This record gives sequence, structure tokens and C-alpha cells, in this order.
Amino acid sequence: MPPRPPANPPDTLPTEIATLGESRVRAVIWPTRALVTRERWFDELYVWTEGQQPGTMQRARIQIEALGKGCAMLEEECAQRVAVTLSFGTIERSLDLVTEVFDRHRLVCHRLAILVRGSVERIRSPYRVQSFFDWLRTQRVPLGYRLSAPRVGMEMKAIDFVRPDFAKLLAPQSRRPEAWQDALLEARAAGLNPQWLIVAGIETDAQRDLAAAAGYRFAQGTAIKPCHAPPRTRGASRLWPATQPADEAAAGG
Repeated sequence: MPPRPPANPPDTLPTEIATLGESRVRAVIWPTRALVTRERWFDELYVWTEGQQPGTMQRARIQIEALGKGCAMLEEECAQRVAVTLSFGTIERSLDLVTEVFDRHRLVCHRLAILVRGSVERIRSPYRVQSFFDWLRTQRVPLGYRLSAPRVGMEMKAIDFVRPDFAKLLAPQSRRPEAWQDALLEARAAGLNPQWLIVAGIETDAQRDLAAAAGYRFAQGTAIKPCHAPPRTRGASRLWPATQPADEAAAGG
């Protein structure tokens, strides 16, 4: 299953950026901020599809285009730092295309952060994916991992494979403080640095207070800072026709 946003974006946002066959490509920006200070980390360009699921190569194309959009945001000073997600499959099958994006935007690459996701068991050429991780480290690009299992301990194989600089997980559904504390302790036991752990889906003040009390440093969600539509960029790719203002787009401008 493709990832879904930590929360449904407001219906008023012009988040649809393209249509590929029966799939609608949508995107929002999720600010990532500290829970108890005014510290800003990065703006995550979050892209997903609705409708019929895209094929492997379509999914790779969407992610590569999103990477280019993130670089355009940095070059045009629309953000200080941008995070983009790449799946293991995209890295494995389209490594040359991914590295071409970095080559075209080499002056801003150090302001990117890459989140990876997917199933380690389905990787056919682990050395190819690992070489990309090593290359990112030489470029000083932070490498993160998007946790998707219900418990952090269930992702040990992926954590050992990626050796991420940071990680992102969804907020626990429980209102018990112990559940939030246990998730953080489990992450630490898995070898993740709790100071660089992002808890996503913080939608209420109660969740924000639970996360802060448990010791999480960074978070995403409407209770932290609401998502918003991707900014206009001159360097937008072909997948980004909706970078025009909504009124211009409606008028065919």
C-alpha cells in the first residue's frame, strides 16, 4: 500500500498536481518542527496517489519528479530545508535518474533530507541501494527511514540495513503516557537516536502534550503547524501544472 498523509489535508488546498491514467497525484508540505521550542527542521514534500495504484515505473517517476520539485524549492528560496521520500524500489531501478537530479542541483543538495521506505525483503540488489546511501553520506545529505510497522522492533532488519540518521513514525493511538514513552524507548533500543525521531500525526493539543512529556523532540501534524500546498516554482517539473494559483488554473492561465 502507498503511504498516506498523517492527516487528511484540508479540502480547500489545491493539492492535486497531476493525473496519470486512473491515478491522481496529490502533494502537500508538512512542516517539521520542534515540540517545545521554535526550532525548525525541514518542510516535507509529501506526495501520494489516489484512485488506481500506479505501476512501479510510474511510482518511480512521481518520486523522482518530487525530488526535482524539492530542489527547485531550495533553489528559489521557498524553503530552508526540504525532505523527500524515495522508495527502495525507485532507488534500485532508477538510480541513474535519481543521481542525475542531484547532479543538476548540486549547489542545494546539502539542504535536502531523504526519507526512504519500502520492504527490505523485496530488494533484489541490496548493494545498489546501499551504495546510494553511502553516496548520500559523502554529500552530507541526512538519510531517514519512514517506520510503518505497528512497533519499532518489527523493523529491525530495515533499520540495520539503512542505518538512518533520523526516523519518522506515526503517533501512538493510545492516550496513555506509557504508550508514548514505550515507543520512544523501543526506538532507542533499536539503535535510533531519540533526538532525531519525528512523531507524525499530532492532530490535537493532547497528543502534542503527550509527545512532549514522553521526550520526543520533533513532530508533524496540524497541532504543530498545518500542512499547505506546495509553493510555486519556476523550475517545476511536468508533473506540477497546479503550481499556478487556483484562480489562474481555473481560468486556464
